[in-house]
Amino acid sequence: MVKNLKIDCVIVTYNKLSLLKECIKSIQTQQLQNIFVIDNNSNEDTYQYLEIEKKRDSRIIPIHLTKNLGGAGGFNRGIRTFFEKSESDYVWVLDDDTIANPNSLEKLIKPLDQIENVGFLASNVRWTNGAPSIMNVPALSNNWNQYSQKGYLQIKTASFVSVLFPRYVVYEVGLPISDFFIWCDDTEYTSRITKAGFKNYFVSESCITHKMAQNVGIDIKKENNKSRITRYFLRNRNSLFMFKELGGVKQVIKELYRQMRTVIKLIFSKSTLKWFKIITLLKGTILGLLFNPKIEKFPKS
Repeated sequence: MVKNLKIDCVIVTYNKLSLLKECIKSIQTQQLQNIFVIDNNSNEDTYQYLEIEKKRDSRIIPIHLTKNLGGAGGFNRGIRTFFEKSESDYVWVLDDDTIANPNSLEKLIKPLDQIENVGFLASNVRWTNGAPSIMNVPALSNNWNQYSQKGYLQIKTASFVSVLFPRYVVYEVGLPISDFFIWCDDTEYTSRITKAGFKNYFVSESCITHKMAQNVGIDIKKENNKSRITRYFLRNRNSLFMFKELGGVKQVIKELYRQMRTVIKLIFSKSTLKWFKIITLLKGTILGLLFNPKIEKFPKS
């Protein structure tokens, strides 16, 4: 069955041309029908490269957006395009700084011959030195080790760095939330799939490299770049909505406690741009309690 699957790929890019080139080159030898590249209004060089590349490889289908919709909006558009414009069975979602091994996809789809009711399959994401990519570690399910002897760990969430979704799952749960812009869009979407009753797996043999500049976690106290600090507004806002939607009152209270604890720690810290960080976080928390974005779903036939 696996050999006959029709699989598309969605890549979202924004002004990372050299990495995008490497990403596309790394997947062109793999079992793909279409490669949808969502260009989030990048510079002219990206536009020109994609227009030339589609003539060399007819599978490459650039979608040039007129404004930057963020990663969330880009993946929303890409998965919608897969669902509406293609007849493929699965969509493989990648960041533009994801570099696949020659057999990454072949290894990623192996569980489909052995396990039913799969919601998504996630690759083993590594940094450039081979260490686990800290930002892309999936959350394990309670019965995570059911298929561990095969190298498949059951998980609840995964990142959009390298994850495979079946068409029937997209039909059932809809699309990632475009209004998130960035942050939590992948966690919310994969959590939504888990809540819908599907089983999801980390595939240890499907290794890919995430070429981030640094292999670091999330810590606003250490941020010195003002433009990056503003993103933490989105983290607080989006995560509160996610827990309201998927977790219930207890999870919302737990998340509020985490957010307030971070603010209190900042107050008593010597962190750079301390008060800008505190105001950013509080704005995200307040608006998160009111935030109610639309979850787009497809009409049931």
